[in-house]
Amino acid sequence: MAQEPKRFHEFMPDEVWKWKILEEKMDKVLALHDYQEIRLSVLQDYQVLHTGITALMQGAEADYAVQAVLSLSSPESNLSLLSLRPEGTISVLHHTARIINPGEVHRFYYSGPMFRKADTQQQMEFYQLGVELLGSESILSENEVISLGMKVCHGLGLKDVRLDMNSYGCSQCRVAFFADLRSYLEQHKDDYCKDCFRELYANPFSDTRCQDAECKHSFTSGPQISDYLCNTCKANFSKVKKIQANLGNSYKVNSHLYKNFAYYNETVFDFVVNHKGREIIVGGGGRYDYLSAQITGKKIPAVGFYLNLDILFEIMESRGLFRAPEQDFKVYLCSESENLEMMTLQIAQELHAQGIKTILSPEISTTAEEIKHAIHKACSVMLIIRDDNIREGKILLRNLVKEHQDYVSLKDTLPAILLARKALKHD
Repeated sequence: MAQEPKRFHEFMPDEVWKWKILEEKMDKVLALHDYQEIRLSVLQDYQVLHTGITALMQGAEADYAVQAVLSLSSPESNLSLLSLRPEGTISVLHHTARIINPGEVHRFYYSGPMFRKADTQQQMEFYQLGVELLGSESILSENEVISLGMKVCHGLGLKDVRLDMNSYGCSQCRVAFFADLRSYLEQHKDDYCKDCFRELYANPFSDTRCQDAECKHSFTSGPQISDYLCNTCKANFSKVKKIQANLGNSYKVNSHLYKNFAYYNETVFDFVVNHKGREIIVGGGGRYDYLSAQITGKKIPAVGFYLNLDILFEIMESRGLFRAPEQDFKVYLCSESENLEMMTLQIAQELHAQGIKTILSPEISTTAEEIKHAIHKACSVMLIIRDDNIREGKILLRNLVKEHQDYVSLKDTLPAILLARKALKHD
């Protein structure tokens, strides 16, 4: 695993520009595939979340699966609980089911903060991209989504990304598989810690992330879903593998590919990257045709994926994939006399009208101090406003790049700035 993300995010300017590059690269790829951005609240109805997360689980055991959800209030009579979103798929289905008609296909994506309890039960925030294709149960839609995830990773500079794939089968395949697996779990109960036993019984596909050295953590032995697939699911999975191979996407079949949400069916996948000598899962997803009926009562076949943006950011940072944008032309405005606020703001307004960035010095300082501040702010030119110069109808323009200064008339100030911008651009 990559270094555990901070519990809460605090993005300062030295990181924000990098996040913007990451987001712009993702947006560019998604736009090429006609995916539309949606923005949904981070507050979600707890009951909707509970229904979605525990879909396909059995009875009271399903309650264990929602322990990682962060709720904001306690039950009071019939008051609906609010929770912070732990993922986006359930929310997307809940909010968009009303606009989806039979036969329609919708392509959505979203990004932003998600919230869960970590393994230590500490609350944590993490950033995630989610991509959903709703309304199609075709093999083409699965391969479109899988390939899109690979393209997004490639677009971020992660050329070595690999696919891990498996099939969870359909609802009919899984009846016998779940029964045999739970029987196996009962027979080997002593090999698992109490928490893993409960979680695996609730969701046999779960990644428990158990740290107990004496616990088996997962089903590395025992029944495997691949042995229970019906002919249709086997054929579909074979088609997916063949198409991904023909598209040049490196993959391997991973019979121990686990998911923390039990609502997936048929094809599931992870995006894997080698980072500092270890294989890191940077995202994944799969098909979830049964989930919408659990939440909305409306059957909407769907497939989607997520990318953990915190982990991607860390990998991109370590590989030097963030390149600082070229410095913009900026003008530093300072006054060395009192009561020149109006003049300063008027000049700034004229520069803004020409699309020129400005930095205004809020205090009256010496010329040497102001030059120091202007250089620190990476300004190309500075205008020094003095009362005696203004009375003479001129202003001091200092070119910080060429280390040259001269007086220009007030009426020629803007043309002089535009000329300096043009000259520096061609240097």
